[in-house]
Order: sequence, then C-alpha cells, then structure tokens
Amino acid sequence: MNVERLHKILIDLNLEMQTDKTITLLTQARDHLQNQINQPTQAAHQTNLVKSITTLNDVLIDSGYNKYSPSWKAIISEISGELLLGIPLKNKIEQIFASNSITPAKALEDIKIILTDLQSFQTAITNTLNGFKVMKIGKEDLDEGQCELGYTIPRKFVQEKLSELKKEINELNFILNNISEAVTGEKQEYKVKTISSSDFLLYIIIGLQVADVLSRATERILNHYKQVLEIKALRNQLKEKGIPSAKTKVIETYANGMMKSEIKKIAKEVINEYYNGTNGRKNELENGLRISFNKIANRIDKGFNVEIRVAPLPETEEEDEITKEQKEKSDLIKSIITSSRNIEFIETDGESILKLPEKIK
Repeated sequence: MNVERLHKILIDLNLEMQTDKTITLLTQARDHLQNQINQPTQAAHQTNLVKSITTLNDVLIDSGYNKYSPSWKAIISEISGELLLGIPLKNKIEQIFASNSITPAKALEDIKIILTDLQSFQTAITNTLNGFKVMKIGKEDLDEGQCELGYTIPRKFVQEKLSELKKEINELNFILNNISEAVTGEKQEYKVKTISSSDFLLYIIIGLQVADVLSRATERILNHYKQVLEIKALRNQLKEKGIPSAKTKVIETYANGMMKSEIKKIAKEVINEYYNGTNGRKNELENGLRISFNKIANRIDKGFNVEIRVAPLPETEEEDEITKEQKEKSDLIKSIITSSRNIEFIETDGESILKLPEKIK
C-alpha cells in the first residue's frame, strides 16, 4: 500500500464523513430507537425513528464513498476490517431492522456496534492524518485535468514470476498504444505513477482521449461480461457434476461469440469516431483495437481489474469566455467521470471461459 495514496484517500474519506454526517444521523437513529424501547406506547418515538432512518438512508445513497474506485474501496476495507460505508451500510441497517422487527433490543445492540466502529474509525483517521502532517508525508494528487489508469495484475496469474509480470506489462503497453494510435494518430510513452504490491497494481498517467475510449470500452465490456458470468457459472456447475468438457464446449462458444460481437462493434465505433485516414490503415487500426479489447475482456475473466480516475478542471465564472479547446477538454473529462463510475471490480470464480483471439490472423 502506497502511503501517499493512503494519505489522499483518508483526506477524502474524512471530509466525506464530516460532510454527510453519517455518525450524527446514526447517533440520532440510535437514540430514537432507545426511546422507543423505553417508551413503546409513545407513537412519536416510532415516527422520529422512521424519519431519522429515512434521512440516513438518503445520505448513504448519495455518499461519495459509492463513487470511489475499486482500489480505493479495497484499501479502505483493508484498513478498516468489516466496516461498512455508503450503500453497503444502508443495506446492513435495513437488514438489522428487518431481522429484528419483533426484538428491537437486538436491533439497538447491532446499531450500537456499528456506531462505535464508525466513531473509532473516524478517530483513527484523524489521528493518522495528524501523524502524516507531523511526519511531513505528502498526498498523491492528480493535477487538474490529469487522468490515471489503475490496472491490477493478480499475483496468481503471473505466479509471482518477474518474467510473467514483465509480459503482462508489455501487454498493457500494447493495449494502450493501439488505443492511442487509433485516437491520436501516434503511440505514446506512458509514465508509471505508482506501483502497489498486494496484487500488482499499476497506476499510469494516460491522456484524456485514450482514457475516454478505454473507459467507455471497459464499461461496455463489463456490462456484457455480467451476462457471460452467468453462463460461466452454469458451465462450471455442469463440469462439477461430471459433464464432459466436449459437452460444455457449445456453452463456451456461445459466451465467446457474445463478447466477440460486442467488441467488434466497440472497435468499429471508435475508428469511425476518430480516424480520418486511408481505408487500409483504418482496417489495420480497427483490428488492433479489437485485439486490445479482446485482451482486456480475457483478463477481466481472469481477475484483472481496470479503473480510471481523472481530476476535474476548476470551476469557471459564468462571464469567463471558454475556448473550443477548453470545452473539448471539459467534455472529455465529464465523459470519463461518467463512464468510469460504472466500472466496477467483478469477482470471478472458477475456470475462465473467455478465450478471445489475441493475435491478428
């Protein structure tokens, strides 16, 4: 875990917890529940409890935590244990009240535990941030309009071998260069910002156009993969029941055909949007994109993760004149933010099913 990245996450999370007032609202809900238990005939206590839970739920649904990237959430989970925030906390509270509608005392006990854990965690965040300040540890920020790709390579996939890790980094470079050449007309040299080692997680600075295409493509691949995942689970269940591989082959072919068809559409749309050159070169770039997106889909099926983070531009005054270049940059950033929020890490169990071609025939 990178300490400067942790510093940045804790600053954001501390501000979020102070702004949304989750602890204050949960404290109010606890008190109203306690009052209801002490005075069950007083209808006002039930009314106050319902209002406080409704307000808390609205806050948790709108919590900035829900928009954090998968790696940020993983880091928060690693340092907080079983602590829940945002929508997962809302779901847990709803579960507590649904399971203990007849025994509110048990619900109160569970709410108190959550509240105590949240209070302890916020105190720990405050103390840690103070410690970082004393030790003059910086925080990892992106510059305005700067974009970062987070790419997770599972340790088990490369078997912790340096040669295999090197191959996968080369594959990532291949993917990024194909996208870059298609949308900007040239390949790029990418700067590694950070490497984390729980899994091999690379943070790489990429341009906005490349980020926009990669983000939108990954969003669509993941949406399609959710359907493939159901097919994969069925295939694996059949194999566990002793069905021969030859009999499940048709299922695998169907799943790969679904993804192959979607990726072909994505590659064609990207080329039509960005490329204005000769047809021969257009076909070559389209094939390169298709292979790159195949590589992404195959790796998502094997537990890889892609995430994209971009720093917004500063707000402009209404009377300020915005140039065409600034408008295009602003639109790209908005597009990246929108699509990147829909990119989520998907747990993949069992033998992989996607075997999309990774070389141009």
